[in-house]
Amino acid sequence: MRTVLVNCRMVDGTGAAAISDAAVVVEDDRLAWCGPARDPGRPPAQAGDTVVDLGGLTVLPGLFNVHVHLGLRLPFPERRADPFTPGYRVMLNYRRALEAILAGTTSLRIVGEPYFTDIDVREAIGRGLLPGPRITCAGHALIATGGHGHNSVGCLEADGPDAFRRAAREQLRAGADLIKICLTGGIGTPRESATDKQMTDDEVRAVVEVAHSAGKRVASHTGGDRAVGDAVRLGVDCIEHGYSFGDATAARMAEAGTFLVPTLCVTQELDYMRRHGVQEWMLGKAKAAAAEHLASITRAAARGVTLCVGTDLLPSDPVDGTVATIREVELLTRVGLSPLEAIRAATASSARLCGTDRITGTLEAGKQADLIAVAGRPDERIADLREVRLVMKAGAVYRSRVDGVPDPGLDRLGAAMAGGTFARLW
Repeated sequence: MRTVLVNCRMVDGTGAAAISDAAVVVEDDRLAWCGPARDPGRPPAQAGDTVVDLGGLTVLPGLFNVHVHLGLRLPFPERRADPFTPGYRVMLNYRRALEAILAGTTSLRIVGEPYFTDIDVREAIGRGLLPGPRITCAGHALIATGGHGHNSVGCLEADGPDAFRRAAREQLRAGADLIKICLTGGIGTPRESATDKQMTDDEVRAVVEVAHSAGKRVASHTGGDRAVGDAVRLGVDCIEHGYSFGDATAARMAEAGTFLVPTLCVTQELDYMRRHGVQEWMLGKAKAAAAEHLASITRAAARGVTLCVGTDLLPSDPVDGTVATIREVELLTRVGLSPLEAIRAATASSARLCGTDRITGTLEAGKQADLIAVAGRPDERIADLREVRLVMKAGAVYRSRVDGVPDPGLDRLGAAMAGGTFARLW
């Protein structure tokens, strides 16, 4: 079965300029062909093709959000306590994964959930039991005893290289795709600074050795120039947040090929936190970090560090008139990325970070048909990314506001599929 999208623009996610008159051929779950509509290499029409006139919409790869906690609750609890049973948490996480793809985020990287519920949701979707986004996940985040996230059930405490080594192996045994550590303090845990280094070098080395020996990457929640530099030196593959660091450290990140997931929404969207009624200590820390966070990520962009898109908020959370994933892409244009570069961060670069770039992240023949179509020209005006009209993953339509493409009605199943953390589910 083939679906042919015509009368559209195409931004392929690689950073290349848009193709103004494009065609996209979807065959079953894959992209059979995509390129200029008048290209002589375009496959000829076949009997039974479904031809969809997109009326000038722009087609892009499906978006990624690579820093997600699907069990997010706000305000954060100050002490570790879980109101959910593991079974309820799996269902909550699945619902939020479905909300994400309905908003145009076709791939998620989950960086800390308890009871391996992220792996359960990944498996249910990956095996075809339930529809949903592609998921890459870490299992529990690993922290020092009393370290960042000790107030979260999604974090696992350890002390010393041997304990961290064992904890990392436990995540891999459960099926984790990456290992997440919290090297420094942060904004969501009381009585600590976002630059406090909480793990020793030997502890970090132990985790990196275990992960790299298994062909997996290590993501590190890290703020502060010294700690970011240490993480890079110790072989960490990705810095999460990067609340503050200098130009020399940014240069070292670029030289080492270290990825950076800025999560700018955490410090730049304070009204989001106020609407959730977060504690004053948390709001104050976010506000205090905001200017230097933006400046640090600007330094990284100028040095050519590979930026990816992650929010720390639910992808479907309403933020500043759009959803969190799209707002984060917009914020990347405030640190020096062009709209095309910001789109690449949300697609090709994030796919490389997740290790899924051979199957998704760009619009290329042979890859999975993960795509969105939006009204306008987001490669020229990034705010047009807000106007999502079509969401497709592996050739299946998840949401359609396009004539000729029936909407499956996944957002009308008896429970409003919108609101993110504003939809009270506890």
